[in-house]
Amino acid sequence: MERQRVAETARATRILFVTIGQSPRQDLLAELTEGLALPAEISEIGLLDGLSGSEIEELRARPDQTAVVARLANGAWVSLERKKISKLAHDKIAGAGEGEFDLIVLMSTGIFRDLESNCPTVNAQRAVDAAVISVAALGDRVGMIQPLESQTSEFDIPSLALFETIFRHAAHGNAEQLQKAAVSLSDCSYIVLNSVGYSEFDRQVVANATGKPVILPRRIIANSIRLILSSLVTAPVADLSGGLREKLDGLTNRERQVMSLVCEGLPNKAIARQLGISHKTVEIHRSNVLRKMGVPSSGALIRQMVRAGFA
Repeated sequence: MERQRVAETARATRILFVTIGQSPRQDLLAELTEGLALPAEISEIGLLDGLSGSEIEELRARPDQTAVVARLANGAWVSLERKKISKLAHDKIAGAGEGEFDLIVLMSTGIFRDLESNCPTVNAQRAVDAAVISVAALGDRVGMIQPLESQTSEFDIPSLALFETIFRHAAHGNAEQLQKAAVSLSDCSYIVLNSVGYSEFDRQVVANATGKPVILPRRIIANSIRLILSSLVTAPVADLSGGLREKLDGLTNRERQVMSLVCEGLPNKAIARQLGISHKTVEIHRSNVLRKMGVPSSGALIRQMVRAGFA
């Protein structure tokens, strides 16, 4: 019996969750770790962990500075200067995952876009970017709801400049603001709640007000985690329509890993670095994924997953 327990511990996948606020974030972890394909050893860090009140004040954004929103341990939300918190992020998690973790999950849509890692990583910002661009590329009008009013004029996906994107703002959990923002976006084909802080409750408010598909970063993160972990074992991907589930179940474990990173918009060389394989091998896996999923391009693959509720 003891040997069996040791074996089970050895098989546990080590996952590091990173939030820009303070940990723990039980409200997030419960959703993101539900239905994992493998036993997991969960670690969590917040970029503001261990900082004093005065140190956090030093990170607060002034009215003329680009801001991101972070949650404190007491449940309060604070606006932080993006440049300062980005530097803190790179300093704090540089080298994380070098043999210590099997997967890093970056739970923010504000600062991690350019962060590189040699460890397999779920990057919420890149995944949301890829989903929005793939939808907008069809000529669809996309609505984007941000937590702060200032963020509606600071959004920085250069590729979106070519498409029609409408921006509104609403605080996390504020049903009145969310409904007002949603109604003003009712002509959009898709609506994006562009913050990991938005919950399933928030998504329901917007969906009920518009009847339109709503992209929720928490769903993107949760399904990316499940897809990557399912690549480590032979396990079906649950909670999807029958046709899509059959396609996903037909992928090899490595193809599932590659597909998850493709859906984050990563180029082949970046995928190769994360998985420790050659970019030529990534090209082969990407081609196989597109063929098995029945789509002609990476953008079409991402749109398929968004429409199926994967995001």
